[in-house]
Amino acid sequence: MAREREGYREIAARLYELFPGRLVLTRKETARVLGCSERTVQRCTGIPRLKTNGMVRYPIDGLARWMAKSTKAI
Repeated sequence: MAREREGYREIAARLYELFPGRLVLTRKETARVLGCSERTVQRCTGIPRLKTNGMVRYPIDGLARWMAKSTKAI
């Protein structure tokens, strides 16, 4: 069984705190969380996303996993 990445639970908890009751984020919200532009979020192929009826949404769990994987311990 795969282990969670270090920091995943903390990141996920913070995201759920910032967006209570939400499971997915818009591109604008995702860009705000990551501190980058919406265009950067759109062009980054590594960020987990869902596309339904032409709308792109970013699941909080997937984003937290991606962030935990992408951050390096200092």
